Amino acid sequence: MIRPQLPQRGATLIEVLVSLLIVALAMVSMAALQSATVKYQRGSSQRAQLSVLLADYAERVRANLDQAPGLVSGTSPYLVSDNWATQSRTDVPTASRDCGSVTCSAVELAQYDMAQWRATVRRSLPLGSVLVSGDAPRGLTVTFMWADKELLGGGVRLGAPAASAAAAGETVLASTSRCPSAAAAPDGVRCANFTVIP
Repeated sequence: MIRPQLPQRGATLIEVLVSLLIVALAMVSMAALQSATVKYQRGSSQRAQLSVLLADYAERVRANLDQAPGLVSGTSPYLVSDNWATQSRTDVPTASRDCGSVTCSAVELAQYDMAQWRATVRRSLPLGSVLVSGDAPRGLTVTFMWADKELLGGGVRLGAPAASAAAAGETVLASTSRCPSAAAAPDGVRCANFTVIP
């Protein structure tokens, strides 16, 4: 006599292991997604901060246009020529007078503006530094530089000297994030270039 087959009860070890593998892969994928989300949120936050810093600089120059580069004889206080290495190892320069509480000349106001603004850049970006070149009539080039630990891996080098013009096939985004040669920026420093006409 043939016995009828009994219905299977429970799960085999192979089925349990396969389901555990699927759950583990899902958890790893979710962790990677969370990590990427945090990275992109940090980048987005930094770009928003750059926009605020650039607008602040432009307003400071517009408010004291007599001292703007190209409109003043001699060197304008609104220019910054120190490279990243110099700025990242020293304290932000301070103004000789506090123009927030006393009346200042146009030159003193420009020095005060730049001391305040560069301190804000330092506080807002990790080891934040800035280069400003050019003149007001043709446009001021403002280059923000900050330490970015994500650039240290994978052989990425954004601190290479910049060419005077965009390289063949280089995108606009790549040219706006290239560190200028005057920055002397090493590996791990990210740059963002903007042009302002006050």
